[in-house]
Amino acid sequence: MDPGLLNEEERYLSVHIADMQRLAERSGVPKFSAFLNEREAIVARRAVKGSLCFYGGYDGAMRTVGGVLEGTYAQELPPEDIFPVRTVTFSFRKSDTLTHRDFLGALMSLGIKRNLLGDILIAEGYAVVFVHETAEELVLGMDKIGKIGVSAESGATKPLPEQKMQRIDATVSSLRLDCIVSAAVNTSREKSAALIKSGMVNADFSPCTNVNAAVRENTVISVRGSGRYRIAGIAGETRKGRIRIIIEKYV
Repeated sequence: MDPGLLNEEERYLSVHIADMQRLAERSGVPKFSAFLNEREAIVARRAVKGSLCFYGGYDGAMRTVGGVLEGTYAQELPPEDIFPVRTVTFSFRKSDTLTHRDFLGALMSLGIKRNLLGDILIAEGYAVVFVHETAEELVLGMDKIGKIGVSAESGATKPLPEQKMQRIDATVSSLRLDCIVSAAVNTSREKSAALIKSGMVNADFSPCTNVNAAVRENTVISVRGSGRYRIAGIAGETRKGRIRIIIEKYV
């Protein structure tokens, strides 16, 4: 990754991860980051020579903690035994509706920084939240999310909720980024191009300001203020030569 393409926070993260590696090599003790989003994980992975492990509490986690284990006493240990990631299960009445935003807002209102919070998985009547070990005690003390009463338990005491996806069937004139964004957020090509040029769009967790960028199957696109989408399938052409695509929106 070209250092010139990193913003100030990403350059700081890159230096921090490289320092983590040097400390781990010298001491033989594993070193860990805070929680990273997918883009930050890419930056972190490219900042070190050798391998960097990631763990977010379960397979497929979007937010993960990076760990330097190679050459330390922990390199053969399972991640759940060594990473500073803890799980808290919240229960509430099934008649109550709580969202990811509700939980995130309530947790951050306690003074917990975003980088100490991992994925927040919501189901009917409960939620499973992954947190850094330094925030676990504070999170376990929560008994309300907004005005709704909750009870918190340490560990994953209920099945992990599955990520919900909304299917969008669309046709596009080409697989250019501006066409795909237009279909995903249901706006005009002109408005989607403006979003891209203004830096509001990420493709596979990296900023992309090129409206002509080619999009492939399984590309993940994030549009600030609208959400995250995955190109789940390219299903051939219509009689008029337009391309049928299947988009999945994370909800």
